[in-house]
Amino acid sequence: MDIVHYRFFQGPNRHTLASAAEVLVDLGPLANRPTTDQEGFSRRLLQALPGIARHHCSRGYAGGFVERLQEGTYLGHVVEHVALELLYLGGEGGVYGKTRSVSGGTVRVVFETETEPGGRDAIATAIRLVERLWHGQEEAWARQIDEFADRLADFRLGPSTLAICHAARQRQIPVERLDGKNMVRLGQGVHQHRVMATTTDQTPVTAIEIAQDKMLTKSILERQGIMVPPGAVASSAEDAAAWAERWGFPVVIKPLAGHHGQGVATHLTSATEVRRAFDFAGSYGQPVLVEKEVPGSTYRLLVVGRRLVAASERMAPAVTGDGRHTLWELVEALNRDPRRGRGHAKSMTRVELDGPALMFLSQQGMVPTAVPAPSQRVVLRSSANMSTGAMARDVTDRVSPALAFEAVRAAQAVGLDIAGIDVVTSDLAASLKDVGGAVIEVNAAPGLRMHLDPAEGKSQPVAEAIVDNLFGPGHDGRIPVVAVTGTNGKTTVTRMIGHILSRQHRIVGMATTDGITIGEVTVCEGDLTGPWSARLVLNDPTVEAAVLETARGGMILGGLGFDDCDVAVVTNIGSDHLGQDGIDTLEDLVHVKSLLVDVVRPAGAAVLNAEDLWAMSMASRARGKIVLFSAREDSPIISRHTAAGGEAVYVKRGNLVFTQAGKTFRLVGTRVLPASLGGMATMNVANAAAAAAAALALGIPVRQVAKALASFPPGGEGMNRGRLEMLSGEDLKVLIDYGHNQPAMAELAALCRRLKARPIITVLGLPGDRRDQDLIETASQVARFSQRVVVREDHDLRGRQPGEVAELIQRGLVAAQMDPAAIEIELDEGASVRQAILTSPPGALVVILYEQYRTVRNACHDAMNLRHHCQIQQEIHASG
Repeated sequence: MDIVHYRFFQGPNRHTLASAAEVLVDLGPLANRPTTDQEGFSRRLLQALPGIARHHCSRGYAGGFVERLQEGTYLGHVVEHVALELLYLGGEGGVYGKTRSVSGGTVRVVFETETEPGGRDAIATAIRLVERLWHGQEEAWARQIDEFADRLADFRLGPSTLAICHAARQRQIPVERLDGKNMVRLGQGVHQHRVMATTTDQTPVTAIEIAQDKMLTKSILERQGIMVPPGAVASSAEDAAAWAERWGFPVVIKPLAGHHGQGVATHLTSATEVRRAFDFAGSYGQPVLVEKEVPGSTYRLLVVGRRLVAASERMAPAVTGDGRHTLWELVEALNRDPRRGRGHAKSMTRVELDGPALMFLSQQGMVPTAVPAPSQRVVLRSSANMSTGAMARDVTDRVSPALAFEAVRAAQAVGLDIAGIDVVTSDLAASLKDVGGAVIEVNAAPGLRMHLDPAEGKSQPVAEAIVDNLFGPGHDGRIPVVAVTGTNGKTTVTRMIGHILSRQHRIVGMATTDGITIGEVTVCEGDLTGPWSARLVLNDPTVEAAVLETARGGMILGGLGFDDCDVAVVTNIGSDHLGQDGIDTLEDLVHVKSLLVDVVRPAGAAVLNAEDLWAMSMASRARGKIVLFSAREDSPIISRHTAAGGEAVYVKRGNLVFTQAGKTFRLVGTRVLPASLGGMATMNVANAAAAAAAALALGIPVRQVAKALASFPPGGEGMNRGRLEMLSGEDLKVLIDYGHNQPAMAELAALCRRLKARPIITVLGLPGDRRDQDLIETASQVARFSQRVVVREDHDLRGRQPGEVAELIQRGLVAAQMDPAAIEIELDEGASVRQAILTSPPGALVVILYEQYRTVRNACHDAMNLRHHCQIQQEIHASG
C-alpha cells in the first residue's frame, strides 16, 4: 500500500467540522481483499490494538467495527480505524473517519487529526501495521505504538498551551494555532491575545529578562523587602567554596540563567561537593550562583495577574528498595507508571539517571547498580523539578493570605503577568518573614502540569484563570465575522457589507477575488478567497470586523480558515466549476458551500436567497436564525417567511425594505442605489438586499444600513471595480464585468435588454478549467445578447493548450446561430479590448468580460483616448 496524496485541513472542511486529513491510498495487491480473506487477521489486529474493539463505525454502537471485520470489510477501511486508534492512544480525541473508493485500487481515507505531521505519521504507521498484520508478521507492537505516541507528542500542543486553549473554547473564545509549536491566537483581530505556553502578549520582555537572571531577580526582590536567601555569583570553584564557608553549609549551586532544574545541586555540605557542583553547573555555559540553603520544603506558587491561583509541593523522584532489584531496575519500574511520559506529554516526566542524578546518588554513596535494602527510600535527584520527574501535591488550600500576598508582590516586582514563585518555607500558613522562609526563584512561563494533574490532591483551574486575566469577565475576544459564498455576486456583496461596516467607523478586513484589504489599504492582490486569506484578516491586530468572500475552491482544498462566523451569506447556487475536485453535480456543490451555513454560531444568522431553491435547501442546516433576501416584488417564499415572524430584506413598491417581527422598514429606493444603474441591474439590487440582510443581522441600525447602501458607488470608483463597471466615451459605452459562467451571462443578457443598447460587442474569454460543455453553453448565452464577439483567452490557461478554449467558445457562438463573420479571434486580452473599442460603431455598448482587471482598464483607457483623438482628427479634416 502506498500514499498517493496527503492533504490536511485545519478546522472545518468539506468532510467534518474538526481538523482532518484526507489521504489517497493505493491499496496495490491488497485492493478488493476483504478482512475475511486472511485467516487470523482480525484476531491479530485486535491483539495489537485492543481499543479498536470499542469502535462504533457506521453501526453506531461499541463493537460495530468488529462486526464489520467479521463480516468482511476492505483494508482501506481498516487503515482508517487503525489511524484513529493510534491518534487516540497518543492523546487525541477524534472519532470521525470515512473511506471511499476513488478508482481502481485507490481509496480516499478521511480521519480527524489535530496536526498535519501527526496525521501523516498516523496514516503511514497504520498502513505499515495493517500490511504486516495481514502477512502475519510478529512485531513488538506495544513498543511501536509507544514510539508513535512519543512522536505525536512533538507535534501536539504542550500541556500548558493545550489547557489554555481548552479554557478559551469553554468561553467561546476562538482559538487558532499559529505555528508547529505552542504559539496560539486567542480571539480575533483587535480583540486577540497571543499565547505561547504561559507567556502572553501581556508578558513584558523586560520581566522575562529579569526572571532569567537569578541574581538580578534576587536584588530586585530584596530591595522590595521580599525575603530571599543570601547569594552571590562565584567566579571560580574556590570562590564558590569561600562563599559557602562564609555563610555556612548547606548551600545550593545553580547556573545563573538556568531552567528546568538543569545544573542545580542542593544540600551541598562540604567544600569538595561545592567545587564539584560548581564545575557541573558551569558546564551549562553560564555564570554560577551560590546560595545559602533555606530550611523547609519547596513549593511552587502560581500567580496570575494580581492573585495566587494555585500552589503545589514538588517532591523529588524517589524509589523504595526491595532488597532484590537494582536502582536501574527500580527506576524502570517507576517509569512504567502510565502517568509518566517523555518530555511534558503526560502529567509526570520519565526519570532519567543522567549526570545530575548520578552526582546526587554519589553524594548518598549510591550507584545505579546498587541494590537498596527493603523499604530503603532513595531520592534520585537533588531538585524537585517537574521536567526531571518530580511529583506534585496540590497545597492551594493551605496557603495563608499573607504568603499569597508575598507571592503576588514578588511577581509584580519582576513585572510578570504569569509567574511561578518558588519558595522554601516550613509553614504555608505563615508569612515567609515569620518562619524564616524565602523566595528562591521567580519563573517566567511557568508550567501548569503540576496544577492541572497533580499526583496528589485536586486539580486547580489555572488555565481558566489565565484566560480570565487576558479577557476579563464576559468578553469572548471576537470581532464580527461575515462569510459570503455562492456562484455569482460574492465579491460585490462582500464589498457592500464591508462598506456598511466601515461606515460604523470600524477598520474592516476584507478578502475577495480582487485581493485583501485592511481598512483602506490593499495588502495583497489576487484571487484571495481561501483559508489563508481568512486567517490573514483574522490575525491582523488592527481589524475590528471581517468580511470574507469564501469560494468553493478554497473550501475544497483547504477548508475555511475559521471555526465559525456570525453571519453566512449564500448569494445563489448555479452551474459552475462542475467536474472539478470531485464536484460533479449541483448537489455536490451545495454540500460544499453549505459548510458556511454549518458554522454559523447559534446566535448568528444564515442569509439565504429566497429565489434560489438550492440556497434555500441549506436552511435546515442552520443553527442560528434564517434571514431571507430577494429582488422580487412578489416573492411567495418571502411572504410566508415574514408571516411566520421571520426576517427578510426584499423589494416592495420599488424600495428595498426590511421586515422584522411583523414590522416593515424602508431602506432605499432600488433606482437610487448607485450600484443598480438606475434600477436596471437587478443583480445588484439582489446583492444590496443580501448585504443589507447581513448588516441588519449584525445589529446595525436600519437607518445606518440605508445610508451606507445609498453611498455605495457603482463599479469603477475603487470600491467595486470590475463589477458592472460602466465607462462612458463620447460616442459609446463600455461595461466591464467578471462574469464567466452561464447564470452570470443570463443576468448580463437581461441587463443589456434593459439598457436597450445596439449594437453590443462582447469581449469574451472563459476559464480553461471548466468542462467543455460548460464553456460551449456559456458562449451560447453570450451569443443571445451580442451582435459581435471578440474571442480572447485567459493568461492562465488552467491546463488547456493555446487556442483550445477559444475554439470551444467559437463552437458555442456558432451553435447559438451567431454569424461566423461576427466572430473575431484575438487571444491577447489587452489587444482584444482595444480591437473591440476601436472598431465599434457610434452608440455601441462594449461588454468586456475580463480576467486581469489592470490589463483591461489600461487597454480601455488607451483605446478610448485613441478613438477620441481619431474623432477630433476627422472633425478637423471635415471642417477643413
